[in-house]
Amino acid sequence: MARFDLLRPVCRLATFVTKWTPECDRRIYRLMCYVDSTLHYRMVGFVGDKWETLEPHLYSDADVAGCTETNRSTSGVEGPRTRFPTVVRSARQTSISTSTPEAEIVAGHFALQKVLLPTLDLWDCLLPAGYRAHFHEDNQAMIQVCKTGKNPTMNTLKRCHGVDLSFLHERLSDSAGDGAGNNRDPCDLVDTVTDRMAAY
Repeated sequence: MARFDLLRPVCRLATFVTKWTPECDRRIYRLMCYVDSTLHYRMVGFVGDKWETLEPHLYSDADVAGCTETNRSTSGVEGPRTRFPTVVRSARQTSISTSTPEAEIVAGHFALQKVLLPTLDLWDCLLPAGYRAHFHEDNQAMIQVCKTGKNPTMNTLKRCHGVDLSFLHERLSDSAGDGAGNNRDPCDLVDTVTDRMAAY
């Protein structure tokens, strides 16, 4: 709960509980050695801004074929925060993606549906009217696909991840909003450099 850096390796090992191998033994030993050598690590969160300037931020990222056994990707999400992490998820994707933008679309759908949207009602009560949430993404191809709802170079995208793509396009695209340049939710898709991404 207080060591988000352990979330991915623990969740990864948990997927092998019913098919444990000697490689899993080596991985859990390495994980325990890391935990033992980093007992002094602490997660610190703080709010250092004025209340009316606070805005939620959502970071979504994915690795492609990160699981060597199934070739499935892993979705990483760090939820709304004001320099204060509140939600973190790490989950193996249920489908196989053939490119980084595809894996990012699946992770983005997971992040928006399971983390940001459920919290908007809370933010509506806590934050001043007119606030904007920020959805951070570091893959330009994924951002462009979300804005346009299509990508002619990724021929199988609609068939493989059509629901994820349609959902993201509907919620985050200006063109799919109210016609005045506002998307359906108070959320802006932000192109963020990889080194500034907090999710993965």
